[in-house]
Amino acid sequence: MVNTRTPYSAKTAAHLRRETAISAGINCVLTLMFFLVVVGVAPVVPVWGVGAYVFDFLPQGFMVAFMGTLVPSLLTRKAMRQGKLVGIKGPGRPWLPSLLVMRAVLLGLSGAAIGTAAAAAILGATGATLLPWALALAAKLVFAAALAGTVTPLALRATLAEVPA
Repeated sequence: MVNTRTPYSAKTAAHLRRETAISAGINCVLTLMFFLVVVGVAPVVPVWGVGAYVFDFLPQGFMVAFMGTLVPSLLTRKAMRQGKLVGIKGPGRPWLPSLLVMRAVLLGLSGAAIGTAAAAAILGATGATLLPWALALAAKLVFAAALAGTVTPLALRATLAEVPA
């Protein structure tokens, strides 16, 4: 069945799905590693304060979105230069900056702000001051996968719409 919602070829659509899945997976592994370094295996995780759970959404949100933009976009540019992928033209070009580093920084800052605000709102509404370790880790992993799964295809659409130099 042909996808009539996007102007992408089947090959390009497969590339978007593959790079998004890889980005989500890598960001989950990195989140797990950093969580273990920062939190360790303490039975509970403090929610509030500098260096605590909610605060950690700032660097996590930034890095997941930044790297989920930068690395897949560089790989997509390389594939386009090698003729393995064809860019797209026409309407629907994402509003993101054309300069890749600026695009990555903008999405990184957005990921940090939205992730931290959401975590603070949810945990503030519950009144939680401590979280069980497993729940805290699971939420971080879900956040990493969801953010990478949102940012990476958005960034790749912008990369595919770049005008070759």
